[in-house]
Amino acid sequence: MWSRSTSSSLGRCVLALGLLLPAPDASGEEPSPRPVFAVRELYAPGHFGNSYEVLGDNEMRDVLAEAASWGFNRYGDWFDMDDCKDPFAPGHTYGLGDAVWDRKQVHFASAQSLGLLRDLVITPNHVYVDQCLPDLLATKDARVFGQLICPSNPKAREMILKDYENLFAGLARSGVRLTTLTAGPYDFGGCRCKKCEPWILTFAQLTHEIYTIARKHHPDVKMDMIGWWWSAEEHRLFADWVDQNSPGWIENMYLHLPYGATRVADVPLPKGCRRGAFVHISYAEQASPRDMYGHLGPIVAADRLQRTVIDLKAQGVTGVVAYSEGVFEDVNKAILAGLASGQYATADEVLEAYARRYFGVDAETAKLWAAWLKAWGKPFDVDTQQSAATLESLLKKTPKGGWRLRQWELKQQLFAVHREIGPGTQWPPERLAAVERFWAVQEQIHRGLWGLAPQRHIFGRRSTPLPWYASWAEFKARQAQAIGKEQ
Repeated sequence: MWSRSTSSSLGRCVLALGLLLPAPDASGEEPSPRPVFAVRELYAPGHFGNSYEVLGDNEMRDVLAEAASWGFNRYGDWFDMDDCKDPFAPGHTYGLGDAVWDRKQVHFASAQSLGLLRDLVITPNHVYVDQCLPDLLATKDARVFGQLICPSNPKAREMILKDYENLFAGLARSGVRLTTLTAGPYDFGGCRCKKCEPWILTFAQLTHEIYTIARKHHPDVKMDMIGWWWSAEEHRLFADWVDQNSPGWIENMYLHLPYGATRVADVPLPKGCRRGAFVHISYAEQASPRDMYGHLGPIVAADRLQRTVIDLKAQGVTGVVAYSEGVFEDVNKAILAGLASGQYATADEVLEAYARRYFGVDAETAKLWAAWLKAWGKPFDVDTQQSAATLESLLKKTPKGGWRLRQWELKQQLFAVHREIGPGTQWPPERLAAVERFWAVQEQIHRGLWGLAPQRHIFGRRSTPLPWYASWAEFKARQAQAIGKEQ
């Protein structure tokens, strides 16, 4: 399933991105490509039963090795403590928190051995479930959620700092040396009590304390920020606080790209801080209708990601963090890293290289595969009958299989069944049967190919982005209630 492949071809003039690569040197060898962005991080948080939470040691190493070959140079992970008890607390059984943390240490070690830089992402006041004591809880609202305690409470703050002391020391003991610490104030995180307002400054002060602890165990660690959900005013307040209290503290700010956007906002940054972008690669081309998080199989966003790289470069962005939620966007990893590293000029070139690398096809067939894959960027517009015929023709010319190919065959089936289900709120037996076939194909992808654990939070079935889902779920609930009354 996770077999390694040959390395991708390097070195082209990146005309589409406005770059000029140097000519071959006197030896006749083609030089290495000039990166578009210096920082190219694969941020792959393992949580909620996604790929990164369940992949074995060798499987994850292969994912990281492939990511590096396409052009990523940094790996990031977040210890999402959701549903986890404190793995460092004495006298408890080995539970989810222990298993998740142990897995992360192994993945960081793999990244380190592959030459990738290591970034631990933190959301400071999101804590273990057994630490959410009634007198410590944060004040929440629509944007502030999670297992949160209030850092303005001295006992809670002490607990938060101890948690990170344990994590940093644990990584150091395992031989992992962090190169970067990156923090985000939201999703999960925040507190709306009066003592914590404005939250962004409480967050800044708390994060600075955590950073000081990190440097005890990882002396060379640098500090970055993720701008996910920040307001313009929060950026201003934060920049002023850093300039006054810790000049030069923040190396990079990875600014939020809202769904569908390809440019970051022009907001104040601390002096000396480089402008980066937090690029969401776990949804397809469109903000709506949205194909995301693997509910509908693998995804691709060739046009969006190419435009994003072009626009960000024009804005002077120097680094990108690719927000990834699983192997379902393996194609998007290749596109963003391939373009951001300067190895490829266009997304089409990346798709062709992808087809040659993993499907074993010739150059002519690779172009056909690239066009077929690219069309799935807008899956709700795909003519599934025509797409199926093209796929059948392509498969006859394709010598290699594997999970990367099979997931697209199953996506084709998934959308064919989706078309069969169609619109409406009436649920005759034949339409109900089609929905069951849809779930059966989805199960082949989720379990048979990706080997996922029970899906939680954003991956749960209730988050399925399909127009018929809500009506079907309501009908099934009424049907179950009626059966219960009869028994």
